[in-house]
Amino acid sequence: MAQKFHHANGGGETFDARERNLVRVRDICVKIYKEACTMKVDYVTSYVNGDDREWGVDFLRYFNGSVNWSNSATRFRDWGTLRYSLRGVCKHMPWINNVFVVVADYEEQVPEWLCIDNPRMHIVRHSEFIPKDVLPTYNSNVIDLFLPRIDGLSEHFIYGCDDYVVVRDLNVCDFFLDNGVNVKVEMRNFKDCIYTRSIMNSNAMIDRSLIHKNVDEYVMPYCDHAFVPHLRSYDVNLLIEHASELPSFCSRFRSESDVTWLIFLMNLYSKGMLVSTGVRTKFCGLYKEGDIASLDFSDCDVIVLNDEYRESFCRAKTLLDQRLSFVLPEKCEFER
Repeated sequence: MAQKFHHANGGGETFDARERNLVRVRDICVKIYKEACTMKVDYVTSYVNGDDREWGVDFLRYFNGSVNWSNSATRFRDWGTLRYSLRGVCKHMPWINNVFVVVADYEEQVPEWLCIDNPRMHIVRHSEFIPKDVLPTYNSNVIDLFLPRIDGLSEHFIYGCDDYVVVRDLNVCDFFLDNGVNVKVEMRNFKDCIYTRSIMNSNAMIDRSLIHKNVDEYVMPYCDHAFVPHLRSYDVNLLIEHASELPSFCSRFRSESDVTWLIFLMNLYSKGMLVSTGVRTKFCGLYKEGDIASLDFSDCDVIVLNDEYRESFCRAKTLLDQRLSFVLPEKCEFER
């Protein structure tokens, strides 16, 4: 039986229920550790070089002129965080098998510093797993939706954006259980907007009864910006089951008709295969220079950096590089 979600503002599952889940996770960890040497877990991340001239020309050619936060140019700025994201994975998740970096079909999308000759590094172009009639796409929701179709991907894989930086040691059981996944999902309140609609669509695809209207807000399950553990066979079966609906969710730019990777987690939840604990993740919005200077890595396992910057970007990028290089100074095997 799937657990009841804990509401961020109180209510939901009882304290005792949460404690039982933690005990269950602890017991399962013992088994997982014994199996960790044989369980292959891949890591998938995506990257966009917004400074790529050819990519930029096509972006403007297809752009419909509807400027909103979901499609603004800031979403495609390169803060240089991919380097530190990979350093964190190598240092704090050494049990990861292969790494897949997803990029668009342009030559300049692959960073020059990336060691593509490493046998564990795999560059995956959009055209290799996203249906051709959807391409080119500038919608991360569409990219995320088709990740399970990547050739050679293991049954167990973890997805993280290029601005997710691991700063503490993590283990396999922080993500995977004996028959399911471990990730924090809870009931959240949302004001109506494009992003809210995509969350609604994702929940509705699995179970519409999970969505509740509360005056001018919607209350529904949500997984905050965090690493997402996947069971590939379940994801693929879900895509096959909803194949006829998928085209309606695949807009070239973000829109209110999107679905997100949340469908994969809610599918596992509906089958009683999701335990809602997860790793300690801190979401940090970068609005001004002081936000970079005050970054605190001491009370989390993973830090998520969100671009909301309105000041000098070049200076901010240099400052962030200095902060991250202090935390993760050593090159990893995926850097030239």
